[in-house]
Amino acid sequence: MALLAELTLLLIVISAGRLDASVAPDPPCPTLKTLCQTTCPSSCSAEVYGDGEIICSIDGSRPKTDIGWNITDKSGISFTVNEAEFSYNADSDTWDTTLELDYTLDASAGGATIQCLALESVNWDTTGTTVGLHYDIGLDEPTVSPTPKEGDGGFTVIIIIVILIVVTAAVICVLFCVVCRRQLNSSGEQEKTIGDEETGTGEERVPLTEQPQRSQSTEDQRRLLMSLLREFYRKECSIKPLPWDEPLPVSSFYTPCDCKIGQRQATTNELLSPTFQIDHDRVLIIADLGYGKTTFTKHVVDRWRAEGDEHNTILINVLLKNVDEHTRLSEYVLNMLPPGTALTSGVIEKIFKRNVCNVLLDGLDELSISRSLSDVAKSDDTIECKTDKFKLTVGHLLTGNVPHSYEEVNVWVTSREVDDTNSSFHFPYVKITLSGFSNTQLNEYITNVCDHYTEPRQSKAGDPAVVDGMEGDEDTGVKAEELAERVKETLEYNDILEEFAGTPLLLIMIIHIIACKIVDPKGRMKILELNKLTTMVQMVITCLESHYKQKINVRGNVSEQLKSLEEKLGRLAMRRQLKDVFIGTGDLSEGDIDMALSVGLLRLTKEVTGDSSNLAASSFSGIRFYHQYFQEYLAAKYARFNDEELALRKIVKSSDDDQTIRLLQFMAGTYHPQLRGVLQILLTTHNMFNSFIDCIFEIEVVAKQEETIKYFKKVIDRTILLGFPNVRFLDKKYHRDAVSTYFALCKQTDIKTPIVIFSEEAAIDLLEHLALPIIDDLRFYKLDIGEGNFVKIIEYISRKDNIPTNIEFISCLVPEKLSDGAKKRIQSDCKQTKLRITKENSDGTLVAAAETFNLKTFKWRGMTGQAVDGVRQLLPGNSNKDGSSPTTQTTKGRSPEVQPT
Repeated sequence: MALLAELTLLLIVISAGRLDASVAPDPPCPTLKTLCQTTCPSSCSAEVYGDGEIICSIDGSRPKTDIGWNITDKSGISFTVNEAEFSYNADSDTWDTTLELDYTLDASAGGATIQCLALESVNWDTTGTTVGLHYDIGLDEPTVSPTPKEGDGGFTVIIIIVILIVVTAAVICVLFCVVCRRQLNSSGEQEKTIGDEETGTGEERVPLTEQPQRSQSTEDQRRLLMSLLREFYRKECSIKPLPWDEPLPVSSFYTPCDCKIGQRQATTNELLSPTFQIDHDRVLIIADLGYGKTTFTKHVVDRWRAEGDEHNTILINVLLKNVDEHTRLSEYVLNMLPPGTALTSGVIEKIFKRNVCNVLLDGLDELSISRSLSDVAKSDDTIECKTDKFKLTVGHLLTGNVPHSYEEVNVWVTSREVDDTNSSFHFPYVKITLSGFSNTQLNEYITNVCDHYTEPRQSKAGDPAVVDGMEGDEDTGVKAEELAERVKETLEYNDILEEFAGTPLLLIMIIHIIACKIVDPKGRMKILELNKLTTMVQMVITCLESHYKQKINVRGNVSEQLKSLEEKLGRLAMRRQLKDVFIGTGDLSEGDIDMALSVGLLRLTKEVTGDSSNLAASSFSGIRFYHQYFQEYLAAKYARFNDEELALRKIVKSSDDDQTIRLLQFMAGTYHPQLRGVLQILLTTHNMFNSFIDCIFEIEVVAKQEETIKYFKKVIDRTILLGFPNVRFLDKKYHRDAVSTYFALCKQTDIKTPIVIFSEEAAIDLLEHLALPIIDDLRFYKLDIGEGNFVKIIEYISRKDNIPTNIEFISCLVPEKLSDGAKKRIQSDCKQTKLRITKENSDGTLVAAAETFNLKTFKWRGMTGQAVDGVRQLLPGNSNKDGSSPTTQTTKGRSPEVQPT
């Protein structure tokens, strides 16, 4: 009978006149899944090289059968037993049982013998499967040595013979088998009940040499992991628009932006939809520096954190700058958890295998930041670690070769532009390109920023919510709507800021600076001149370098390295004469190129120009300055001239575009050692008087501005007398501010300005707020001046501390008669003022008529011949004293000025 019990039985049951046949399941025999696969009953041995797990299973048992472990010969290794999992198969009326055993290596060498046993065998002989684990850190490759038990072949022959006997004797044994089946089932259920009452698991039925304590259930472990991750992400979901200030919550500022899904236009809101996430398991998000890749991933993480237990998906955010391709995902996550957590890397690995995991890999271009960009794309053999082929690594995620034991792993990667044919993130994937803010989205972002800055601040000093320089539990005193309008106005009317509007990183940074200045006028931002070119570019580069330092998180000589890099780039730009500089390995080392690309001073480009044979190793056709202002600023800051006079005159005389003029402004803004030589040439060169004014404006320190003006006093007087300086380009706010600053400096330093000429209508409104120095002749040239503007000019000038000796309208259309209202306005402003107002009409060479305006009669009357001759000499279009006609030179974007002799 014992032999029959070990065999497959054919049971024939007669019921209600119908014959039913069913086959009893095989005796329960465990199967082990380790580095070596075993069948029942057998054993094997394996070398292991890291922590792992052993899975024991019994398939198709009746009744439900539990599993236990018998561990002997243990040395240098520890075990954790998980709860057994049971699955019922209704079709076959059988049970499947699975039990996992996690092991951890505690020394440099060791091992154990592990036997998996069926704890309930319905009076059959209990069988088991054995594996011997051994490890030695010095070994290179796993070795597997299966050792099947002797007699397996004989056992198979016996089964075949006995089956034949049973089939022949089946009819005879029908009644006996029916009775036997009932008794066996009844006995099995009774024994299981007794075992459960005594131990809860039935494991005490088999004596074990060592039985590890069971851990918490897999579901509890998953919930614990997700709870700890949410707590970790709570601190990480912040952004720093201004790198020198405290982090701000991403939830307060995140605004959707435009993007392309393949070639289709969309917004980032679509990427967050469940449909998109279900349809795409591998996504590559591409954008240039500062377009919001990291902000978007932090928003995704923040949404997941806020949803709590609404879903079972595990989200893992990996900063690729902190890892390499061999980094285990479980180890990375374990480092995110607080010390002393009950979870181990093996448990985390098990959770990954049984749940859907969404992995965000942020910064493919920073993997690893110290590596050369030419080394980014590697083969599968290089990326995957041989000893980690059963563990999920960053290399698996990038190549898409995720081990089959993981249920579902979705991967989203962010990066700057990459070459799809040579990328370490392998196809297939859908490509998303972030495009920046539309006007509507930009306004929405400004609204979000202003809402945050106008909220009442928390009382604790140093709290991240406290605006720079503000403390105390008080209202900011500024309404969000008002602040938003003022920020928009500043952006709209600032010429300098327009140049950075196409780069979201710089634009967002500027929005925060403007909001801080308005909300907190006495704080750190009060010293920042938003309309100075040098100040803005310095601030932008400072922010980029600060972000870089935070990104690499390395102390030491990073600042010195960045300064050295700036100097190399500046001198390179000057050697190339500020032309469209494409940089190759012949110009800078690969290390310098990598650093400049990571900081944002350089960028990769697909544009082709010139000889590309010396380009840095890259899938792109070239590397160039990230912004043309960076090139000019660094050139101005670090360029030095051996033959100063010759070099500077060569630069100034080639000023046929705005690029050279900006170079001179940057030299003034950085207070270049050879600045005075630059200004000397500007004052004695055609068309450069307005550039001279801009350079004086760019000098950061007021005391140095005054010192420079005084140094050039005699040159300024001589230049103005000979050149009739024409103040132009007042349509630009930048130049209006420069002119206002220049005249205020002249007034403060008591520099007399013999002649000033305005030839643009914008000068009339500028006069209202302009601090005039001592001026002999204030002239308006070729303007259509109606009655309103004519009265404004007289009113504004009459109220000044320094009133010009003469106001002259040369070749202007001025009113012949004034209305009564205009006369009353002039009378009220000119009671105590003696103004000499004249008008001259000229064809450019000869004076046709000259008249003066009588402030009492409000009429024009003719001038004497001597006065006419004097005016003729001072007309902008007349010949010079030597009888020659002054030539003009047209600059790009600027009309010619009156030339000095």
